[in-house]
Amino acid sequence: MFKLICTLLLVQVAVYARVVKRETVVDLGDHLLECKQEPIELGIVLDSSSSISHPDFQKSIAFLQDFLNQYEIGDGPNDVRVSIITFGKGIYKQDAFNLDTYHSKEDVIQAIGKVSHKVGLYTSTGAGIKYMSETQLSKNVSRPWADRISIVITDGNSQVWRETRDAAQAARDSGIVMFAVGVGNVRDEELLRIAGNESRKVKVDNYDQLKEIKTSLAHKTCIKKEKTTTTTTTTTPVPQTQTCGEENPADIYFVFSPAELGLEVTSWTTSFVSNVVNQDQMEHGFRFGVVSGSCPDDEGFDLDDYTTADDIEKRMTNYLMPRMPALVDRLSQFGYSEIAGGRSEARDVAVLVANGGKMNKGLEAEVSRLQQKGVQVFIADPSASGVNVEGAITLTGRSVKDVSANLVTHLCPVRN
Repeated sequence: MFKLICTLLLVQVAVYARVVKRETVVDLGDHLLECKQEPIELGIVLDSSSSISHPDFQKSIAFLQDFLNQYEIGDGPNDVRVSIITFGKGIYKQDAFNLDTYHSKEDVIQAIGKVSHKVGLYTSTGAGIKYMSETQLSKNVSRPWADRISIVITDGNSQVWRETRDAAQAARDSGIVMFAVGVGNVRDEELLRIAGNESRKVKVDNYDQLKEIKTSLAHKTCIKKEKTTTTTTTTTPVPQTQTCGEENPADIYFVFSPAELGLEVTSWTTSFVSNVVNQDQMEHGFRFGVVSGSCPDDEGFDLDDYTTADDIEKRMTNYLMPRMPALVDRLSQFGYSEIAGGRSEARDVAVLVANGGKMNKGLEAEVSRLQQKGVQVFIADPSASGVNVEGAITLTGRSVKDVSANLVTHLCPVRN
């Protein structure tokens, strides 16, 4: 007989996360660098005064777009977030955007391209730094675990240099690392007052040369923080900080039905799983399994299995029945058992991929069933339809990367 092949009865491979270690800057060829650094809140302060010609201003915009293309920009816990404020005669809030305005590299780079040249008849550098420091990169809006870094790009000396000095000093005192990029005739003293340190001061002769500092500036801003250890008065070595998974291991199952999700959403789901297991935090202490398909209900039937139209019609209705109950039943019965690779010391976690709609009306019962077994339940909704089930955490995000980062943040919350 010809049978329809099952998608996956149970794939329990106890896969350990395969993670590529983060490097400071990775060369991808053709002078394209991907910056994989500690999380950063990056505030750009850009000169838009009349001393800059329109073509040169566009070169500064192109430089920023190329420069930002080196970063992992997004809402993930290890990503870079970007803000910008331009200045000339005062500051131009209408061209500004904040750390949470855009959520992807593409959106940020596109927004940078729309920043206009205001041709201000003044150079209010201090006002730009002050707005960046007190509004855009303030501690109230910045992630507490991320470095705060600002890059000031200017081709002229501010009219009120003391205001620039004081604003930059206040920014540095608040914990913001200041970089100053000077173009043309701007004085070294002005740049040093902004940066506060010679090593964070960069100068080029003209806007064409900005592209030459892209890589070196990326290296400066991508340096990882040195890990510090607490000193003790005893001779006992200080214990190494354990990773999230080593301190609180988890056995994680992803549960989904390709028959219900369809090819496109199943592809989303496989990308989601890959994104999760490749996160740095998932490298140690986590095991992963998949429960998918619902054989034998997905199978066909032989020519002599049914003899009446009513019997065939009843059999065909099985294909319309939700698969999630059968998958959850299979998972709750033996998925976390020792024979399936489960560990007594690990949290039991289930991630249900539910695409909203009628096929998931019974999701509440499945979540409740898993909870009664002591399983922590998450719901990943590829359609962003607002699935909300009591007892489960719905993972949100605009992309696969965002949703996977959201899960990892829940599994490994940042310590204050």
